[in-house]
Amino acid sequence: MSSHSHYLRGIVGLLPAAVVILSLVVFGCGSSEESMEEWESAPAVSASSILEYRVDSLQNENRRMREQLDAVAAENRNLTARNAEVETKLAEAMAAPKVEAPVAVSGASGYESAMSKFNARDYEGAIAGYEALLNAGIEEGLADNCRYWIGESHYGLRQYSEALKNFQMVSEFKRSGKKADAVFMIGNCQSALGNKAAAKEAYEKVVSDFPTSPLVEKARAKLSKMN
Repeated sequence: MSSHSHYLRGIVGLLPAAVVILSLVVFGCGSSEESMEEWESAPAVSASSILEYRVDSLQNENRRMREQLDAVAAENRNLTARNAEVETKLAEAMAAPKVEAPVAVSGASGYESAMSKFNARDYEGAIAGYEALLNAGIEEGLADNCRYWIGESHYGLRQYSEALKNFQMVSEFKRSGKKADAVFMIGNCQSALGNKAAAKEAYEKVVSDFPTSPLVEKARAKLSKMN
C-alpha cells in the first residue's frame, strides 16, 4: 500500500473526533442534550402553516357548498321527473282508444285542473278535484297519482294523519310509479307526527326496496340526521 493511501486513511480516522469537538463548541458541555431537547420540542408556527390552515378551511367550506348545490340539483331532477311522468301518463290516456272517449278526455282535463290547483298551493281545491276524479271512476293508471297528490295536498295543509292514510294507500297498489315517493312521504308524515321509529323504517324501505329511485339519497340524508 502507498504512503498516499496511508495518509488518506489517517484523515478519515480523525473525522469522528473532529465532529465531536465541533459539537461541544457549538452546543457547550453538560447541558447540550437538554438544550437540543428543548429546541426540538419547541412548537414552530410559521406563516406557511397558517396559510395551509386557511386554505384547508376554504376547501372544506367549498366542499360543503358543492354538496348543498348537488342536493338542490337532485331535488330539481326529481321534480322534473315527476312532471315528465304525469305528462307521459296524460298523453297515453288521451291517445289510447277507449269505449267512452268523452269521459276519458274529461278525466284527463280534470286531472290537469287539479294539478294546476296543487301547483298554485290551492290544496283544498286540489283535494276536491282529485276526489271527484276518483269518485267518477278514473282509470287505474291515474288513480294512484290522484291518491298520491291528495296525500301531498293534505301534507301541504299540515294534515299529516290524512296525508299518511293516502300515501299508505298508494304504497299498497300492485303496480304504481309513485310507490317510492309514497313510502318516502310516509316517512315524512311519521316524522312530523313524532313517530321516529316508523319514520326510520319508511326511509330504510326506500333505500332497500327502491335502490334506483332518486329519493334514495334523500332518504339516506334523513336517516343520517336521525342517528
